[in-house]
Amino acid sequence: MNWLAYLFVLLVAAMLAGCSVITRPPSAAAFMNSYRDESVTDVNFAMYGGDLVLNESKRTDYLPKKYDKVESSEWFADLSLIYYINKFHFTVGLGFQSLTPIWQPGFVSRNFGIMAWSNLLPLSNRIDDGSGKTDGVGLTGGISAIEQLVVGDKIRIGITEHISKNGRESYWNEDECYGAFGPRRCIGEAKSVLYTEIGVGVYFTYRMISLEFRYGRDVTEKRNRFTFSFDYMFFSKEQSE
Repeated sequence: MNWLAYLFVLLVAAMLAGCSVITRPPSAAAFMNSYRDESVTDVNFAMYGGDLVLNESKRTDYLPKKYDKVESSEWFADLSLIYYINKFHFTVGLGFQSLTPIWQPGFVSRNFGIMAWSNLLPLSNRIDDGSGKTDGVGLTGGISAIEQLVVGDKIRIGITEHISKNGRESYWNEDECYGAFGPRRCIGEAKSVLYTEIGVGVYFTYRMISLEFRYGRDVTEKRNRFTFSFDYMFFSKEQSE
């Protein structure tokens, strides 16, 4: 399958499966490894720590029903599959970050890169941006600067700085709704809580394997989050220096 056909399949899949608007910063190491390679396929597993929102429950005044409340339980991991295409100093990535279709364009060179990212389908009627709104455009994404040191033929070490609009998961739950046989507990409905983050990171790459650590400061909810991620990359040709 050539890269145009691959892109078409990803776009169709994104339109059919795009049930989430939540994104977090994607892999900087895989993006930088696309330099001078026709295409790179990256499988990334990320785990999150720090001040995650877990089992938080609160009632709200702006939800449409009297007994609604929000139950928050932030995901602690993501599995991503992103396909990168490189032409000269420009790279575009397209794929999925868990349930979210995502794209990742930017400038790339041997020692420096600037990448951006966002979700592909930002429209949603289940958004909380901290202002009490429940409807709107759930556009998440960000931009990152990357500085990279190449050591020998196989090793790359990089540092990153980013600012982004991230999302976390929570659910609407009607805990006192009524059915034909009296009180019952209704199934929660997913929504997205958005927050602004600034942060830094570092990665180490050996050939097609990369380990990355990232720290992010949630300036909306005043939380600290950490990311540990592992990448395995498939190249269309031998890596170039």
